[in-house]
Amino acid sequence: MEKKKQARQAKKEEMAKKEETKKKNTDFPKDMEQLEKYLKEYFHESSDVIILPIQTKKEKAIILFIDGLVNTDLVDRDILKPLLDDNFTGDVLNSITVNQKEAVTDLIEAIDKVLNGNTAIFYTQSPEIICADIRGWDKRGIETPDSESSIRGSKEGFTETLRTNTAMLRRRIKSPDLVMVNFVIGKQTRTNVTIAYIDKIVNENVLKRLKDKLAKIDTDSILDSGYIDQYIEDNPYNPIATVGSTQKPDKLAGMILEGRIAIFCDCTPHVLYVPTLFIENLQVQEDYYSRVIISSILRFIRLMALLISILLPGFFISLVTYNQEMIPEVFLITLVSARSKIPLPAGAEMFFMLVMFELLRESGTRLPRPIGSAISIVGALIIGETAVSAGIVGAPAVIILGLTAVCSFIIPSLTEFMILYRFFFLFLGGVMGLIGISAGVVIMLTHLVSTSSLGVPILSAFSKEELRDTIPRQPLRNMVYRPDEISGENRIRRRR
Repeated sequence: MEKKKQARQAKKEEMAKKEETKKKNTDFPKDMEQLEKYLKEYFHESSDVIILPIQTKKEKAIILFIDGLVNTDLVDRDILKPLLDDNFTGDVLNSITVNQKEAVTDLIEAIDKVLNGNTAIFYTQSPEIICADIRGWDKRGIETPDSESSIRGSKEGFTETLRTNTAMLRRRIKSPDLVMVNFVIGKQTRTNVTIAYIDKIVNENVLKRLKDKLAKIDTDSILDSGYIDQYIEDNPYNPIATVGSTQKPDKLAGMILEGRIAIFCDCTPHVLYVPTLFIENLQVQEDYYSRVIISSILRFIRLMALLISILLPGFFISLVTYNQEMIPEVFLITLVSARSKIPLPAGAEMFFMLVMFELLRESGTRLPRPIGSAISIVGALIIGETAVSAGIVGAPAVIILGLTAVCSFIIPSLTEFMILYRFFFLFLGGVMGLIGISAGVVIMLTHLVSTSSLGVPILSAFSKEELRDTIPRQPLRNMVYRPDEISGENRIRRRR
């Protein structure tokens, strides 16, 4: 067994050496005709790769860029015009009128820059490759995020452009201690990933763990931040999200100022942050912009909605099936009369209704928005009314389902968690009644206590200072310290 491990390790080291050798490539043709042929073969003569040979006053040159990733007007004005000018001296770096430019000697590095939207200039008399940053692809403007709407506060949302997203964060945190570190992940996609944190405020243990996890990602593609989420989470089978996600720059700035780390991924508007706590699912950024009393009441309502969405169907089934003595007599008579002609057992009836609800919600989500909203609302009304009229389900089950559905929409970030435990409690309530519900609560709490986000327990929000910002929120003037488990050396956020 030990020999096999050593053999695998030796093979990995050999592959790593080959990859490193491949990356460092300074040996490329200096003759422009041979170089043009070499570049065409390297890019397999792709139609969007522009290889433009030109004849300057001194020597030949080649301009290399990707059509659609650069501003071609700037190529003409700031690169071609100076090189073709009669006064061109042969100094490419100082002749082109581009602000962001650099000279590199590694061909692979230059090609990577070209694939990221730069323009490379090869010149016969120059041993270096000049890379000019004149990126200019089409991009979506800054809009209000659909998944996190707010009445008060910023209406800006992240876009699919990495530097636009980091700039929105930098606008809110104008501190030199805001650090951004770049990674390139994916052998084929070469996706740009940036982590952002504030020095001294960040938890160094979490930062080291995150960097190690990102460095170990060895895959062909990273197409969305959801890929990174699955690579860095502690347990991929956990229904609770242990990596936070947001589209709002103001929310992300607040998270970073508490000691968290943001993870930006190019080509996606969803920005990740770690570590995350369970209580954050009951909080929204707008709570900090509103009065203390109303914020605390709304958080309590969200907590009640979470409990109702998870426990209500199972609790209802346990009462109807096993614990009828706990139902008041007036309601019991009405309930019995409503269920007298229903052919299905109470548990099967509720299971059928929950499955129908999930089907309608999924169809409403995937269809175009105008059609999806009509399907989800009209479909629920028609199917519910028809099912009651046909005697397949009872009216009480429809009421319970409707209340469960409304409560589940209040906390969309816990959708997976609520779906899993809703069916789990439905099963326990139908098999063991209230005893099963009690056992399920113990199992759920044990699950939550044992879950962590990059080593930080998700229920670690019960120290003296952290309790100031849980369900009841105290005024901002009373929040002197940052959370214990999340922040680093600098825990003081406000001087008394």
